[in-house]
Amino acid sequence: MNKKHNKILLAMFAMIIMTGTAANVAQADESKEKEAKELTLFSQAKITLTEAIKAAEHKTGGKAMEAEVDDESNSVQFEVEILKDGKIHEVMVDGKTGKVLKVSLDDESNESTENEKE
Repeated sequence: MNKKHNKILLAMFAMIIMTGTAANVAQADESKEKEAKELTLFSQAKITLTEAIKAAEHKTGGKAMEAEVDDESNSVQFEVEILKDGKIHEVMVDGKTGKVLKVSLDDESNESTENEKE
């Protein structure tokens, strides 16, 4: 290989490394923003995460698998995943009142069910 070819390969390698680093920095910034929003919302909650889980389990008759603050909402809401009858239900609980706002089948659960039928 000649020196010019080596320089081109080195430049391309450097560009690939820099692109990957920039993407990682952007992902880290998004992760920090998401965490900051979750902490802000969680601090506004009048109920505990445990109380939100109990409300979701009581409403559905299932068992909680996972629970977290819903960072896609502008008000404090808890998203609780409940397993009932082999299906995952997503339950939204108001973080101020403890009221169940919405119960729906989880999208991933629906995809698994559809794939099994095919």
